[in-house]
Amino acid sequence: MPTLEEPKIFTVREFTRDAKAILEAAFDSVWIEGEISNLRTPSSGHSYFVLKDNAAQVRCVLFKGYRSGMKYRPEDGDHVVLFGRATVYEARGEYQVIVERVEPHGLGALQKAFDQLKKKLSEEGLFDEARKRPLPEFPWKVGIVTSPTGAAIRDMLNVIRRRNPKTSVLLYPAKVQGEGAAEEVARGIQALNQVPDVDVIIVGRGGGSLEDLWAFNEEVLARAIFNSKLPVVSAVGHEVDFTIADFVADLRAPTPSAAAELVVPELSEMVALLRSETNQLINVMRRQLEERNVRLLQLSQRRRFRNPQEIFAFKAQKLDDLDRRLMRGLDQWALFQRKRLENAARRLLLGSPLKMIERMQERLDSRRRQLTRCASLLTQTGQERLRNSARRLETRMPVLLERRQERFEGLARRLNSLSPLAVLDRGYSICSHEGKALKDSEKVQAGDSVEIRLAQGQLKCKVEEK
Repeated sequence: MPTLEEPKIFTVREFTRDAKAILEAAFDSVWIEGEISNLRTPSSGHSYFVLKDNAAQVRCVLFKGYRSGMKYRPEDGDHVVLFGRATVYEARGEYQVIVERVEPHGLGALQKAFDQLKKKLSEEGLFDEARKRPLPEFPWKVGIVTSPTGAAIRDMLNVIRRRNPKTSVLLYPAKVQGEGAAEEVARGIQALNQVPDVDVIIVGRGGGSLEDLWAFNEEVLARAIFNSKLPVVSAVGHEVDFTIADFVADLRAPTPSAAAELVVPELSEMVALLRSETNQLINVMRRQLEERNVRLLQLSQRRRFRNPQEIFAFKAQKLDDLDRRLMRGLDQWALFQRKRLENAARRLLLGSPLKMIERMQERLDSRRRQLTRCASLLTQTGQERLRNSARRLETRMPVLLERRQERFEGLARRLNSLSPLAVLDRGYSICSHEGKALKDSEKVQAGDSVEIRLAQGQLKCKVEEK
């Protein structure tokens, strides 16, 4: 008779591994739509989150390698579409999705990344108008960072050559599209800043899609423009194209050709302006010379120029007036100094040592008389006060002695009542052994010597029995 086969029993590890293999084979690559929740990115750089909808949720992990290559940075609450593969995390027995790509639902990843970076740099102040510098009025050397084979450089060179052939151009060739393009353009800006005679820098390229222009939306390029010591003009794409570089640059040009026109002034216009200013200056100088000639002619016809002696006569009269004023002033000054000298002599006479000794002797005699009078008064007053004090002392001393005697006797009685000797007077005695009062018979043995203090005298005894 056939027997039933025994059921196969799995260990937890075996069951988890088999379930993981089945799940990974069934969902090796899958697109999932949902909302991001509980997003966290620890110091390891890996991101962990939950993707959920109204009915269910699944744990997801975005490892650092995939995360670093993404332009879009997911956030809590974003509605996204992600691509990855399903697996089982054996340590907890939980299934999860290893995410390789994340895109915002309804809005392109590049556009979301553009908005995020724009907000970040704006909050840091990279777009502030107050920090932007004016372009040089007459640049003689223009630095350009762009592709050496693109149409943009040809257009800019044509415009610069047409507007001012005297202006030289220094080209830093760089990729303007694809991986590493932003870093190359940033290095070009840094290199041109080291050239001493470059006046202004133009960065740009021709038009294209958002992906084509993305190098000019990278943070590394934005910070290179911000840190540039030279003014930077951004000329990326067409007039409708806006990039992060446009917001950071000192000036945004709608096209590369327009950038060249904005940076390099028209030489013919400059020459015409210079000629106009020169003609105006010559006319102004001619009018001033004519006015000065007329003025000189008017002055030369005055009487003083025909008879110069009148000028010296007036000066001689003024000199005589000054001489008289000086002599009057000297006389007054001498009189004033004489009075000052007389006053000083009087003060000196009053302050002579003999006069001072006489005044001091008079003051001394006056103080001596005052002291004699005060001493006599003090002596009489002191004797009277001494007699009064002696009388008060003779009156109060017996009373005070009597009070002190009574208080002493009271204290003696209180002290005697508290004395141990008073207890001995009533027939009690104090027994001591080895210098200590004996309170317990257990402290001595038969044959020990003890001392007994009586009211009158002491006894030395030996213990016969306890």
